Amino acid sequence: MTVEIGKLVGLLMLVPAVTLFLLYVFRPRPYVLAGVTAWAAASVMMLVLGFDSRALNAADSQDWVSASRGAVATWAMSALVFGAGIRLASVWFRGPTTVPATFFWAFPIAFTWTIVAISFMRPIAVLWPAAAMMTVWQAMGAWKYFSLARSERLVGPLITALGVTGVVAVNAIGRAVEASAGGIRAASTRVVYFYLISAALLVLGMHLLIFEDVIRELRRAAAELAKSRDEMRAMANTDPLTKCYNRRFLYEIAQHELEQHRRYTIPLSLLYLDIDHFKAINDQRGHHTGDDVLITMGTILNELTRKGDFVFRWGGDEFLVMLSAAEPDALVKAQQIRQAFVESAIVQNLPDGVDVSIGIVSVPPETKDLNPLIDQADREMYRRKRALAS
Repeated sequence: MTVEIGKLVGLLMLVPAVTLFLLYVFRPRPYVLAGVTAWAAASVMMLVLGFDSRALNAADSQDWVSASRGAVATWAMSALVFGAGIRLASVWFRGPTTVPATFFWAFPIAFTWTIVAISFMRPIAVLWPAAAMMTVWQAMGAWKYFSLARSERLVGPLITALGVTGVVAVNAIGRAVEASAGGIRAASTRVVYFYLISAALLVLGMHLLIFEDVIRELRRAAAELAKSRDEMRAMANTDPLTKCYNRRFLYEIAQHELEQHRRYTIPLSLLYLDIDHFKAINDQRGHHTGDDVLITMGTILNELTRKGDFVFRWGGDEFLVMLSAAEPDALVKAQQIRQAFVESAIVQNLPDGVDVSIGIVSVPPETKDLNPLIDQADREMYRRKRALAS
């Protein structure tokens, strides 16, 4: 009965190996392939002894279970692969796909020992070292999965860690029963029953881990796509030199902003700005200096306006500000902008006369088209410019 259950468990272990392989086809990640290898090796472990087992002294005792030396060697090598697969799957989940240095000497030694020991020694000399190394690697994998569950805030690694811990406990109990019984007896193989619970947790955890990884990657991709979309939109709506909005963006938001100010009775004013003698700056100091002046103006406007205000580079050396303020407050804001500009370091090093002229227009609540008011603010700006010049 015990051998038959071992066969059944071995066949059942092929199921997660197949499902994980199918997931690997759609998500080719090294940690998934390591999980496939681990479950395939676990299936071989159970099947090789199940199909090659026989009673040592059938006439005298049905409690002894033995197998051929080839089956024992195959079991030992499969156990090493099972433990290594669990360990590598945990390491490769978020880390680089590199094999730990210990594997480069541990595996050759273990395989060499298996071949030598199965040829000249009793099977126990093969089974115990392989089982011990498998258990150590599984314990290291369990610890890594617990660490991943804590750092990544995922449920899959936690369930996987619990499953691996159960497998480690079963291995330890099995070896203890085997040592007390003096060999592989039916009593020591009964611990296979406890593999069902641990293996179920391990299967659930590894599959859930893959799905959580996929979902997290999809969310990351969606966030990056949204970020790229926002960046492209910002590039399309922003003047690259001054970092102010451009005309295109004004026409996108104009109707919405007018509706918001009308609905919530928020006053709105337009400031139309023009830098005096800007052409002379370009001619005498070069376009690089002219660009610095424009950047300075854009910086001042963005710093002195609030989050609900909008600053646009209207063209050349002209700027437009949509200000959530009544006309008296807009006048005060315009004076602050002018004072900040004429006192800026770059303007202080320019010839006298460099200034900014600002036209101010209040936007009536019933306004549906900003263009006439922008033209009015433009004319008001020129009126102030002429008045300043005279």
